[in-house]
Amino acid sequence: MMQSLSVILMGTNSILLQIICMRQLLSVFSGNELVIGITLAAWLALVSLGSFIASNINFKNAFGLSFLNIAFFAQPSIVFIEVMRPLFSYGLGEVIPLPTAIACTFISLSILCITIGMQFPFAVAYLKEKAPEVYSFEAAGAFAGGILFVFLLAGRFDAHEITLFVSILSIVVSLCLLKKAWLFPLLILPLLFHAGGGKTVALFKYKGFELVQRRESRYGEIAVLKLKNQFNLYSSEKFLFSYPDAQTEELKAHIPMSLAPDAKELLIVGGSPAVIREFLKYPVKRIDFVEIDPVLIDVSKKLLNGDDLAHINDERVNLFNMDARLFIQNAQRNKYDMIILNIPEPATANLNRFYTAEFFEEARAALKNEGMLYLSLPSSFGYIGRNMQAANGSVFTSLKKIFPYVEPSSEEYGIMIASMNPFSTEPGLLTKRFNKSGVMTAHFRPYILADAFSHLQVDMVRERLGKVAAINTDSRPVSYLYNMMLWADVHHGGWLNFFLDGSGNRALVLIAVVFSFLTLIFIRRRQTVSYAVFTTGYFAIAFSLIIMLTFQSVFGYVYEMMGLLTGTFMLGGAAGAYVMRRNNRPDNWLKAFDLMAIILLSSSIIFLKKEAVFYIMAFFAGFIGGGQFAAASRATAGSVKERLAGRLYAVDLAGSFLGALLTAILLIPIIGMRKTVILLIVMKLISLIYLSAHKKA
Repeated sequence: MMQSLSVILMGTNSILLQIICMRQLLSVFSGNELVIGITLAAWLALVSLGSFIASNINFKNAFGLSFLNIAFFAQPSIVFIEVMRPLFSYGLGEVIPLPTAIACTFISLSILCITIGMQFPFAVAYLKEKAPEVYSFEAAGAFAGGILFVFLLAGRFDAHEITLFVSILSIVVSLCLLKKAWLFPLLILPLLFHAGGGKTVALFKYKGFELVQRRESRYGEIAVLKLKNQFNLYSSEKFLFSYPDAQTEELKAHIPMSLAPDAKELLIVGGSPAVIREFLKYPVKRIDFVEIDPVLIDVSKKLLNGDDLAHINDERVNLFNMDARLFIQNAQRNKYDMIILNIPEPATANLNRFYTAEFFEEARAALKNEGMLYLSLPSSFGYIGRNMQAANGSVFTSLKKIFPYVEPSSEEYGIMIASMNPFSTEPGLLTKRFNKSGVMTAHFRPYILADAFSHLQVDMVRERLGKVAAINTDSRPVSYLYNMMLWADVHHGGWLNFFLDGSGNRALVLIAVVFSFLTLIFIRRRQTVSYAVFTTGYFAIAFSLIIMLTFQSVFGYVYEMMGLLTGTFMLGGAAGAYVMRRNNRPDNWLKAFDLMAIILLSSSIIFLKKEAVFYIMAFFAGFIGGGQFAAASRATAGSVKERLAGRLYAVDLAGSFLGALLTAILLIPIIGMRKTVILLIVMKLISLIYLSAHKKA
């Protein structure tokens, strides 16, 4: 019983550490979802290296001691991830260049992942007669870990507390396996490290700031830092807003209210709730403020002074803790006079979902006939560069696709206003409206309106943004892509722009060349089974990434659910391997799994919309991956090419590594989800044809 349980707990520990590392790296790299793919690629490469190292090690207590290694390396690895920014001289909120992000990910995961990888061959040697069941036991433990994280740990315990739990659990398992009483005092070590680890992080990570509060939520890590008399609020290390910041709050309220002075019912999406104070200076009837993260609202409210808190509690104000896109989808038609997007630019897949044509159409339905949608994007001073033109222009063009009347501001403000009916941005009229309102402000002055809507500047911006033809959609997030190009410009990533530019053609050529070369190698060596395993490894990880990023685009909280999605994938892998245990026709099943992959990919284009479908798809992606690997192992066993079976695991990991890396940094952001799926279909179709043409590996 203890033998099986120890392997199950090995899987539980592994998935919990993978989820924690992925979430912490997401925070370090400002919530950029590319990190999911980079982390998976690094994880696979380093775990496979650990497995290779351990395959040459053979001693009695290796499996029991491996749990001690996990216990000792888990906590330092998480602390190292958290202090990477100051170690590499990057400040909070500063975007880390992609090459540095990849290097940092591999460095931070190296020792922990190699240690985790060593456990699998140790477990096989330990279980002896039950060795074939190791994969199933580990996958079952991984699924249990995913369930445990989502329904019990996420949002209740932070990364350091969960890692403390993993370390203590690992020492307990080691005690049971090794039966050494002298190991018992080691239980104090994780507790001591936990006590000092938090102080180390605060000392290095928040240097120059006073850490006021740090809380873990289901949607990210919330940190409040104080500099002099101002609080700065970060979510996943991405700056959200400062408080008090009356100048910014006045700007965000009085420009839109000058555009629509008769607006009575308002919807504000995200940002600082302190802005409500400025809107309540007008005779509004209702303000709905929507923020998905209840922890963020709770933390924000505790920062507000008595006056601002009283405005939040005004009977005209309603706070909603739910996804703003879902809120707008379910809102009554023709409900609002104005919707204000008070959120950052579409620099991540999560934020991009509020700048797509589909979202704008949903917002249009929630607006009254003369209602307005108001948003602001990153501004420039004096000149709009080519990549900023593309980034902001794609949003402008997407707005024009849905709304007949769209107007920008001058480049220094980055404002865009959209409506179904004509409206005026004449500076003289806006100034007259503001003066007539009688609203008292400390910083906002009427000349700002003249500056923001200068005829000459607005005409120039309109002409420049209007030249961008690309439309930002849920399935092809071009605004996210163009923000990556802008980011590459700022952080000396011209090599990335080489692939990002040219409508993705260069990236497609690169992928085609890589796969043509690899296919030629497999064909010349007549390794049909290895090619099937390689393409399935690529497919399984790439499709898992598509599932996660599509989930993020549709629902916006993959940070919370990645544990369940990953666990479900692992459960599918165990089920696929189990089904193939006693099957005597592996050659036919190899082709059957390729066909299943093609059907799954094709159906995802149509059905990947409802939440339950994401888990079903993740399960079957794992089922195909685990099943085909097991079928390939049976197909090669006992044949004249038996040595091929020993290399299948390496081939599978090589495909998975490329699938994670290339899909994350090139395919999805450049050609979009749909075309990436089509590319995977073509890949598996080639594999199926190759298997059908050659009966033997």
